[in-house]
Amino acid sequence: MIAIDQTGQGSPLVLLHGVGANREVWRHVTPALAEDRHVIAPDLPGFGESTPVAEGFDLDAVAVALADSLADCACGPFDLLGNSLGGAVAVALAFERPELVRRLVLAAPAGFAARPPPIAAAAGALAHRAVAGRRIIGGPAARSATARRALLWGAIAEPQRLPADDARMMVRASRGSTRIGAAVAAVLRADLRPQLTRVEAPLGVIWGWRDRIVPITTLRTIRAARPDAVVATIPRAAHVPQVERPREFVLAVSSVLDRLSK
Repeated sequence: MIAIDQTGQGSPLVLLHGVGANREVWRHVTPALAEDRHVIAPDLPGFGESTPVAEGFDLDAVAVALADSLADCACGPFDLLGNSLGGAVAVALAFERPELVRRLVLAAPAGFAARPPPIAAAAGALAHRAVAGRRIIGGPAARSATARRALLWGAIAEPQRLPADDARMMVRASRGSTRIGAAVAAVLRADLRPQLTRVEAPLGVIWGWRDRIVPITTLRTIRAARPDAVVATIPRAAHVPQVERPREFVLAVSSVLDRLSK
């Protein structure tokens, strides 16, 4: 079972979240994106309220399960936006089911790092966040700037400035994910360049300049595979710009989609 939130009317836009998150991570950007779009935000299998696929967290199997659920929504060809792990799943989905994806947008996607250490460091940070979250969720430590810096290292450019409610949301999502380890292992193994080269959909890329989980230097790898990619950057954002810089993220998404339409 895939849990899905839907809102708005118009051209369909599917949002895929990253590791240690769930569909709630889009809450600050969904209202603006849904002003002229039908926004569809699922929980990835094994995250949030979605059940895992039988294959654990095989990227292709996850992509097929999502594609089947999205096809059941009868939303037709859709624009597909994936962040982090969601970016890796989005590439697999666009490759496996090209008839479903009209335009593909990747926000700091996993699966393209030339060297694994940045994502390996992220795995440690996410594991720490998930374990620590069991102790601090709902407690006063979640409101501490020091705790937020430790728990959200790399994902947020300025965690001390993040509202406590957003910090708790991210910690809560990590606690609810049953496939963090399997998902991190999957993207560490993945090299999605061959698939991306063969994806038919026009490609857009969004990146935060201060991303320490999947650094913006990874953009060179993507551009080598897809020189036609349209790029937008967010200077004061890290790995989840939709949380810390929602206005800039919405503007970047709209700009990229508009440019891909020309």
